[in-house]
Amino acid sequence: MFSNLKAAIQKVTSKDTKVDEYLGEDIQAVIVLLLEACQIDGETDKVEIGYITNLLINKFNFTQIEAEENIKKALENSNERVEIFSQIKVILNEMDHNERIEVIEMMWGVILSDGVIDDFEANLMRRMNGLLYISGLESAEAKERASNHFKSVSYTHLRA
Repeated sequence: MFSNLKAAIQKVTSKDTKVDEYLGEDIQAVIVLLLEACQIDGETDKVEIGYITNLLINKFNFTQIEAEENIKKALENSNERVEIFSQIKVILNEMDHNERIEVIEMMWGVILSDGVIDDFEANLMRRMNGLLYISGLESAEAKERASNHFKSVSYTHLRA
């Protein structure tokens, strides 16, 4: 999956290029959506930020420092951002249907990481399903995969 992102990841991880020199629009858009899932309930939870950091490291091959810097930059820019629809457009243009389902799964992972799904988070996911052309069934399956991930991996160290 994320075939469109593979070239971006290879460029990011190459010896000649640093993340701050190149970060594809599609990866930036995913980071923005993950942070939206983190912040929609009015809090920027350390557990959720830790989960996003782990996603960037494990899915996009960022180093710990690169992940933290990109999250910090995106958080700073979130104060200036008034909409996320431009990010949705990037994702629709750059990612196929299966990649968009994986974005939904990552967002569910962020939401589930603190153990609470509030009304704002549930509403965000319903809206994201429609905006990314993901069916309710596909979203439910993505949520289940994200939930199963938490059952198999302990994230208690993120709560400290």
